[in-house]
Amino acid sequence: LRSSAALLKRGKADITIRKTTGDVLVGRGTYGRQSWNGQTATVFGCSGFLGRYVVARLAREGTKVIVPYRGLYEYVRHLRPTGDLGMVVPMEFDLRNPKQIEECVRYSDVVINLIGRNYETKNFSFEKVHIEGARRIAEISHAAGVSRFIHMSNLNARTNADAKSLVTKAFGEQRVRESFPGANIVRSATMYGYEDELLNNIGKNKYCYLTVNKAQRKLRPVCVSDVAHAIGKIRDDEDTVGLTYELFNPKQYTQKDIIDLVQFFIHENVWRVNVPSSLLRLAAKAVDVLPYHYTSHHEVDLMLADEFPSGDPAVQTFADLGIQPHTLELAALQYIRHYRPPQHEEDPMEPRGYKAFRKPPVPVNNKDIVA
Repeated sequence: LRSSAALLKRGKADITIRKTTGDVLVGRGTYGRQSWNGQTATVFGCSGFLGRYVVARLAREGTKVIVPYRGLYEYVRHLRPTGDLGMVVPMEFDLRNPKQIEECVRYSDVVINLIGRNYETKNFSFEKVHIEGARRIAEISHAAGVSRFIHMSNLNARTNADAKSLVTKAFGEQRVRESFPGANIVRSATMYGYEDELLNNIGKNKYCYLTVNKAQRKLRPVCVSDVAHAIGKIRDDEDTVGLTYELFNPKQYTQKDIIDLVQFFIHENVWRVNVPSSLLRLAAKAVDVLPYHYTSHHEVDLMLADEFPSGDPAVQTFADLGIQPHTLELAALQYIRHYRPPQHEEDPMEPRGYKAFRKPPVPVNNKDIVA
């Protein structure tokens, strides 16, 4: 009788059937953090900006998450409380070691590859990370019987791009497609959030913020939590197998628009210093020889790259996933409020009206906004 009663409590929501492998995954316990939904996911690149949001979302839904890390355990220790006891499992690995990669994906039905970087080091070139590394993870995951593979790329990843990192990411997409049929490619625009390199860089360098091309670079910034949400929905929906997604803001901004928005919110001027791109690239190349990373000429190349969707009708977007992305003007303040001077620290955080944020220009003296 007890087993019959327990059987009756199970519903369709507790069962996941993987289309590619036919695996049937049955959840245990109530839905949420203190349960297991029957799924195990490996998240490579979990210690990065996007990684912590993806791991937190998966663990909160009751997924057992394997978090491979390179270097010190302290790099991923903060991820363990995002899930219940034993549900977030750190494993040491090296991208060049196939055996360690195989150990990380052996019991997983979903593998998410978020590994990527904007500069090269003496041990890891763009080719080794974006092409060889991505291909190796995809091949081993496919051989291990993994059902779903989600690969993170860039909105500007094209084989004819000017930045080397974007070119290698485009070739990496091709290698993933060849190594894992049915893999999902996710191309994201620049992301913003609490640990970003967009809004926070402007705030902390407000007394000398370097720009190129008079800050006219075109951007389509998206909230990092929206991208993590999209990855979660792709993983859950078996009808998304093999699709490519481009995640970007429906509204286009210039870098100057975003700088104006930041200085409006923090009640301080951001002092922009426009530097010729050739001069900044030369200086970055000289600094790049130092043993520790400060900047790189590859990052200067990215500063010149405008963000545009591919326009391919077969590519999916936020709308196809049923996600309404956050509006930058309404979400930005919570990430940069701590850059305000003391006299404005207690000012209200929420703007009173969305219409006050129409651009251009940013309404600095609009009485309808409290910021």
